[in-house]
Amino acid sequence: MKSSHRLITTLALVVAAPFVLAAEPAPAAPATAPAHKEKKIETDLSHRMDKMAGAFRKLRRQAADATKNEDSLAQVSILREYGEASLKLEPYKAGEVPAADRARLVAGYQEKMKEFNAAVAQLEAAFKAGQNEAAAKLVQDLSALQKAGHKEYKSKAID
Repeated sequence: MKSSHRLITTLALVVAAPFVLAAEPAPAAPATAPAHKEKKIETDLSHRMDKMAGAFRKLRRQAADATKNEDSLAQVSILREYGEASLKLEPYKAGEVPAADRARLVAGYQEKMKEFNAAVAQLEAAFKAGQNEAAAKLVQDLSALQKAGHKEYKSKAID
């Protein structure tokens, strides 16, 4: 009796399944296409800053770990290389300010980059000396410099 009951139940499920599954509505497609973000303006400086940002993120995670000093020095090398190259460029924001203010803005940017590059040199020395606690503090200082510099000199069009 049990086996015939199971057989009937199984057959009923097999026969009814296509109808039950077909009755479920298909997921609705979105009524409108998703809005596209405005295209980000890309410049030589923004490319360099993006490379620096990747190295900097990695440094923030590993600066205190002495076992990662070799990789940390590689990241510092990226910061140094792109930081020195960025010093020779003008921020996009220079084209957005009145001509009378442009020279002051570029000079301020260059001064901030020199300050950043000096801090990167200190960071490199700390890693080479195995002073990871000091290096972690310098990474925090660099983070503050980065935020202040971006607030002052980064164009809203680059975000």
